[in-house]
Amino acid sequence: MSIIYVCSTSGFSGKTLALLGLGQFLRKEKLAFSYRKPIGNRPVYQNGYIVDDDAAFLAQVFELDIPLDKLSAIILTQDTVVKGFKREIEPLMPQVLNFCEEAQKDADILLLGGYGSLYSGKFLGISGVDLAKKLKAHICLVVRYEGEYVVDYILQAVQEFPGQKCGVILNDLREEHLYNYQDLVKPYLEKMGIEILGEIPHHNKLAAVSVRDLREYLGARILGYTAEDRLVESFLIGGMQVDKAIQYFRKLSNFGVIVGGDRSDIQLAAIETGAVCLILTGGLYPNEIILAHAEEKKVAILVAEEDTYSVARRVERLPAQARIRHPEKLACALEVTARALNYEKLAKFIA
Repeated sequence: MSIIYVCSTSGFSGKTLALLGLGQFLRKEKLAFSYRKPIGNRPVYQNGYIVDDDAAFLAQVFELDIPLDKLSAIILTQDTVVKGFKREIEPLMPQVLNFCEEAQKDADILLLGGYGSLYSGKFLGISGVDLAKKLKAHICLVVRYEGEYVVDYILQAVQEFPGQKCGVILNDLREEHLYNYQDLVKPYLEKMGIEILGEIPHHNKLAAVSVRDLREYLGARILGYTAEDRLVESFLIGGMQVDKAIQYFRKLSNFGVIVGGDRSDIQLAAIETGAVCLILTGGLYPNEIILAHAEEKKVAILVAEEDTYSVARRVERLPAQARIRHPEKLACALEVTARALNYEKLAKFIA
């Protein structure tokens, strides 16, 4: 029986993406596996149960027949966190370990999804490091590659698990980082004995956010055309002259424009050049001409109360947190990970 604990050096590194790829590999190899997320941190209400959103999603994708209340040992709610800080909570690790031991009975291979970083939950006594050590699990470390400095995090994380099998999946490898990665970082990691199980490149679709996500995240109001499932892959700030803006707009596809609610010239240019959506800032509403053109061209208009700078800063952080729920993104994730994961190394890692 193999337990594979999928964890990361920081939150929003791509654990769900890695788990999708691992599950797809196991299914392709016809290896029986099960999946759990011992500590759920994304509570949602589903069919009468409070469950972790990621856990329910992955169980559905993997077509696993697991009762919703058996996907996680603990769902972290605000009440749990408050009690933890006040030290008014019983030790949670025994409950989590018992849960994992029961889950092991389901299949020969058990995928466990971590939450946050390796150290998340330390104040509750249920950090990923502590849990993985007690389970003697194989460690699949997911790292969002943002430059050479991530090597330090990888080395520190691997040192936490002496005697345990460790492998690394590097996520979001961008073209501008490839030369140094291939020339310096990868050879160094291999010389240090660190197994690289996969290298997932940056993909615009995987970083895309839906209009619905934008509306909910910004607390914005949507006007006119309301196809909220459309994906936005990149954003521009409409603060330049119209002729310059049009030059930029024409170079992009599936883009959104963040623009002041009083810049009807930029709004019209974005609509005419194929924007997916406009985010109008300052709580200002568009005129009737803009609304009519947006409706005709099927462009969603969101009205946000914050100023352009504040909205742009918030939207900048959103792609790293983008979820893989959208059907287009799920299909893309499975396709990308099938190419990016090293199946030969994975087979040895799991054995």
